[in-house]
Amino acid sequence: MDRLASSPGRTITLTGAWVFGIYFLIAFTFRRFGVSQDTLTIVAGVLAYAFLTFVIVVGLVAWRRRPGGIEQAVSGFLEGHQTVTGLVGEPIKVAVPTSVAQAKATDGGQVNVSAVVSGPRGNADADLVLARLGRRWEVLDGSVEYNGERHALSADALT
Repeated sequence: MDRLASSPGRTITLTGAWVFGIYFLIAFTFRRFGVSQDTLTIVAGVLAYAFLTFVIVVGLVAWRRRPGGIEQAVSGFLEGHQTVTGLVGEPIKVAVPTSVAQAKATDGGQVNVSAVVSGPRGNADADLVLARLGRRWEVLDGSVEYNGERHALSADALT
């Protein structure tokens, strides 16, 4: 299933090619044996519905495995924070452990998340407290450790 979610477009394209190839072989065989056009039309319809079902399944798997709300909230908060960009420089890259984001993405309430922030001036470790408000995750509090010093992160310092 991981391969399906990693490149759904490629998976769908290759499966479509296989389905078309199978239909071509069936149509060729049916024509050689004089099977009616109505039967071939039914086979084409069955293959089309099977392919459509496959596309829906691949789309749902890819949609469920997209980056979660926690990752988006953490990245958006840290990338737009003046203190963080002042410490590590710009552009920054935020790495949220996927195990934390996936395990907590469906939980309600509050969650603590640690992330590594990388920039031209080095790396920093960020610790954030998030709360789920409706369907969104929002950062309530946080701090970042850079060169052994801890800096508080407030929501007021967002750029």
